[in-house]
Amino acid sequence: MAVKKNNWSSSNLFEPAIEGSRLWQFSSSSKKVRLTGELKVPENDSPPAKIVSKTWTDIFSRKMNIATIPTGKVFLRVVNLPECAPEELLPMLEFQIEELSPLPLAQVVWSAEKVSGVTNKQGNQTVLVMIASRDSVESRLTELESLGFYADRVEAPTLREFFPDEAKDDGAHVQLIQGVDSVLALISWWFDGQLFDVNSFNLPDKDESREDLVEKINRVTWAGEMAGWMPSEVTCYLAKRGDVSVDWQAVLARCFSDRIREAVPMSEVDLATETVKYAATSASPGLMVEDYAKRYRQRFQDSLWMEGIKGAVAILLLGLVAYFGYGNFLQSKLDNLVLQSKREGNQYTNALSLKARVETLEKRKALKFAALEAWYKVSVELPQELKFSELTFTSDRTLSGKTSRQLRIRGSADTGTKNLIFNYQEALTRMEANDGNTLFSDVSSDGTREDTRKKQLNWALTCNFDGE
Repeated sequence: MAVKKNNWSSSNLFEPAIEGSRLWQFSSSSKKVRLTGELKVPENDSPPAKIVSKTWTDIFSRKMNIATIPTGKVFLRVVNLPECAPEELLPMLEFQIEELSPLPLAQVVWSAEKVSGVTNKQGNQTVLVMIASRDSVESRLTELESLGFYADRVEAPTLREFFPDEAKDDGAHVQLIQGVDSVLALISWWFDGQLFDVNSFNLPDKDESREDLVEKINRVTWAGEMAGWMPSEVTCYLAKRGDVSVDWQAVLARCFSDRIREAVPMSEVDLATETVKYAATSASPGLMVEDYAKRYRQRFQDSLWMEGIKGAVAILLLGLVAYFGYGNFLQSKLDNLVLQSKREGNQYTNALSLKARVETLEKRKALKFAALEAWYKVSVELPQELKFSELTFTSDRTLSGKTSRQLRIRGSADTGTKNLIFNYQEALTRMEANDGNTLFSDVSSDGTREDTRKKQLNWALTCNFDGE
């Protein structure tokens, strides 16, 4: 898969470990991915929110969260396709994926990546297709949600062994990965600088499973010989992860005789680093479920909107404090002028005029405070499912000399949330001001209008409160 421009500033890779989980932290640039931290997380504990959560700063410094699934839950197939641009690879495979998948297409998520090596005799590129059960991926994402980790991608780090920078030596490259009560055998078959086949066998760690492995390898070699790409004698390059029993190597000797060579697998940090490099530069979405990706993006956008509301309220509160301070300054100035007017009778008329101006300012101050109080309280009571589109505050002088004040609220919500709008109206009716009295004398609905195209309701409420 060709490289695209890296616009991620940092990445977090969260994967299961022997005890609990492990969180890898990376910084990213257009040229390099660098490990910045490794954190062990106890079982059932959440990773630090300050590391994995996203705030408004991620608009400018993007953060990518990567979840992992076990390689044993990924079905692998090698296919040959005509050379194409990276963005054309997945659309080209859509015509074949149903035949390649072990499950119905609606029950899987899949991805694909070009493998390094020479082209075949027909000039086609070699592509590794990765297919995972949708249920297994969704189960992992749901588990991580409960821990406060919202993934942008899903990857299987061990698969990075299948994508070397250069073609591997001819032979069978075998990885034995020790699990809790099973052994995963990953086998890639390379000949003449080309990857021909990949096998994944997850076997119980029992004596009878060793015979199963021999049978499975023999089936692959027989099929390869029939297809014409498997030589009669094959060298085995064996790499082991974990405390793998020596009995498994003895089993492989039955398939490859004395042609077994020890190999060193990639380190865990190298696997994590290569996974982040691929995720940050790939044109493929990986094994992420699109429904979850859309929901996580919407969640991030909603959080940004709420943070914006809180910021606006904070600015208004600061403005109010400044206004009160200026009012106190004016009051102090008025007091000085009143004292001066008492001493100088000829300035009394001017002092009265100034007092009238201050009283006008006081009334304006009270009006702005009432508006601010109303804006703040209706924002706090707003359910998460409802969204503001307009807040309008008006004030008019009635014939009786009183001031009639009105707050008009417009917003939107998903269809099927009329009850939430009604409950919000009732909450505003009961809302109390800071002095303990009912804030609004009347809260009325201007009705709702359904936008079928956008699948949302447009609603409006009018809140009245009277007094000087």
